[in-house]
Amino acid sequence: MKITLKKIKHIKFASHETNNFVADLYVDGKPFAIVSNDGQGGSDMHYKHEKNPQSNAEFNDELKRISKWHEENTTYNTEYDDRGFIEGDLDITVSQLLETYLLEKEVKRLMARNMIIFEKGKKGFFKYGKKKYNITANSMGAFKFKISKWHKDWVCINDMPINQAVAHFIAN
Repeated sequence: MKITLKKIKHIKFASHETNNFVADLYVDGKPFAIVSNDGQGGSDMHYKHEKNPQSNAEFNDELKRISKWHEENTTYNTEYDDRGFIEGDLDITVSQLLETYLLEKEVKRLMARNMIIFEKGKKGFFKYGKKKYNITANSMGAFKFKISKWHKDWVCINDMPINQAVAHFIAN
């Protein structure tokens, strides 16, 4: 079962214990529900998507089936359980998709204005402003040569596809 979010609207200032958001929830590529959370720590709310042809009863049955599938087929790593994981939950899946979206958005924003450099074996990153250092497509090679003098073993996530850049960002 493939769950995706589209048309995500995140309200950062209103997010307290959980993220405050509204998004279209797609199941196996089809619009299923509008999912939202008020950011006050409660569960997500699901409303039938206007493009979902199911009746309300069918929608509710399908939502229960999807939730049960997540409980039976997914687990999530956690430090808060002695086993090191917890059973899956549709809210957790949605939360992880939202967090990935927000992180991807942040990494794209950072990379648009900066060269983002990670030194292997070290946590954290260095950012070199493209404006400040006059980094352009033509000067990229010369700037990378300078970076080699400043940092021993480094990687620039600007050179990676966005999914790899985000994965590297998370890992480091």
